[in-house]
Amino acid sequence: MSDYSELLPKMLFGEELRNELQILPEYDDSVKNLDASTRLLKLMDIYKVFVPQNLSLEIYHKLYMMTVMSLQQKGTVDATRQLNENHRAMTSNKEYRGIITGASSCTVIGPSGCGKTTSVQRVVEMLGGTITNTQPYRKIIPALIVSTPFDANYRGLLLEILICVDNELGTEYYKAACKSNVNAQQILGMVCQVAHLHIGTLILDEIQFLVQHRAGTTLYKMILQLINASGISVVMVGTEECLDYFDQAPQMARRTTGLQYCNMGYDVEFKELCQELFHRQYTKNTSELTEGIYVWLYEHSAGNIANLTALIHDAQELSIMDGNECLDITSLTKAYDNRMQMLHGYIESKKSKRKKISSKPLNDIDILEPVETETITDDVNVVELAEIIKKSGVNAIETYKKYFNVEEVVV
Repeated sequence: MSDYSELLPKMLFGEELRNELQILPEYDDSVKNLDASTRLLKLMDIYKVFVPQNLSLEIYHKLYMMTVMSLQQKGTVDATRQLNENHRAMTSNKEYRGIITGASSCTVIGPSGCGKTTSVQRVVEMLGGTITNTQPYRKIIPALIVSTPFDANYRGLLLEILICVDNELGTEYYKAACKSNVNAQQILGMVCQVAHLHIGTLILDEIQFLVQHRAGTTLYKMILQLINASGISVVMVGTEECLDYFDQAPQMARRTTGLQYCNMGYDVEFKELCQELFHRQYTKNTSELTEGIYVWLYEHSAGNIANLTALIHDAQELSIMDGNECLDITSLTKAYDNRMQMLHGYIESKKSKRKKISSKPLNDIDILEPVETETITDDVNVVELAEIIKKSGVNAIETYKKYFNVEEVVV
């Protein structure tokens, strides 16, 4: 018996894990002295920045433990029995019978752009490339990412898995599966065998495609059969529209419990990400990141990492091209108005939702002793706030700045 999990890199925790996950492309302030075309090209480095959030740490530990569970089963007697059972079912077109137990499946669900897929890809990189065992000789891919077919075609997914394995190991499973006398059931048997032999955790990205297509139910049943017959761990990554679909039946809900995320809140993590992105200025003039800009960025990105990155990138791009050469509210507003029109409805809907959730009356304590971890309160009543300022005798400008983006104009 071989415990292939011992071949994985050591599991990391805490600050060591954050530092390993983090990707910060090199940045030198002297880049501002270069010509416009060079700066525009270097500006693309902003999209390479990856600052791990709490969701990244959770995804790392979940994937690591699921991969360990899968690899520990590959050297057992039951694993050999499962391979024999799969072969019999594949050649005789009989029903598959799962022998290995303990393999797990879960979901990673969150809105598009929240960082889930990027985190998964980064974790897969950290798990390392193909591991090789000598006695017995076997090559295993710790975690393999496969995209769900846009038309939810289950045969297409099976072939995509074989293509990805061939690319990693240099094998020719896809060629064998494409022979004219091989039917879908036999391809499924081949994938179960290949997965059990060579894959630790299978990650199915864009799983929401099975919700959007009428063939999705068939695809999902095939995925369940793959989980039962291969004995590997399966992670399904998708958007929030998957939730109602997976709640339909207990067997679905049981296999799809997992990690669920939303956009970032207005908190320390959001500000740290803003600082890292805003620090990378490629315009000739340097701008300071103020509290007002923090608030503006949050309101116009809805706390979505992809939106935030695009705003800061496009604002600098437009500023360099029009000669303004400054990353300020003016350039950010221009980027939001000209480059993100299709997201305005989504962002406004998120604002409305926050208003309903966070609605509460103001009182003197809110004004005089604001908590350090203050949140955006779009629903602040200006008249009510003015009355409290009048009674309390506090500085009006400083108080308004806590709730609104205030710009002082000297006449």
